[in-house]
Amino acid sequence: MSVATCVGVMASMVNSDLREARIPNTLTYPAVLVGIALHAIAADSVLAGIGQGLAGFALGFGILFLGYMFGGIGGGDVKAAGALGALTGLNTAAYGLLYTGLLGGVIAMGLMIWKGRFFSSMKNIFRFFFTALIPMLQTEMPKEENQIPFPLGVALAGGWLWAMAEEGLFRSAPLFDLGF
Repeated sequence: MSVATCVGVMASMVNSDLREARIPNTLTYPAVLVGIALHAIAADSVLAGIGQGLAGFALGFGILFLGYMFGGIGGGDVKAAGALGALTGLNTAAYGLLYTGLLGGVIAMGLMIWKGRFFSSMKNIFRFFFTALIPMLQTEMPKEENQIPFPLGVALAGGWLWAMAEEGLFRSAPLFDLGF
């Protein structure tokens, strides 16, 4: 893995997500290919390196694809997670996704508070889960006009940087032990 390549992809991803609210394919597709190629070059065995890059891609892409299927995540975010997984490999991708979730929650809470919609958002979330979990009630889906645009690319970059820092810079035990 090349840290400079990862940081460059993350910087471009964050810039694009904040400016245009999208992460372009012209960034994600080449990043996937470069990530797999870098793993193939760096590994003892070319096939093992390709496997490591593909495993990271599959984890990053697969987990966020579930959110995409339910309409909560954009396709660019899914491909960006796959690209970061391909660049960093399976272990870092697992921690990167975990930390992305934590940072994403903090960013979401901050946006709700900043927009003055914290309590109304919490009420809508409670109403959704209440109607979804109680039998014989029709599930009340959140209304699209109540949604606040969310830059998931920022949380992805922050989560992966956190995982990379723990793994490479600090050589410390991760905040959460996933057993990898």
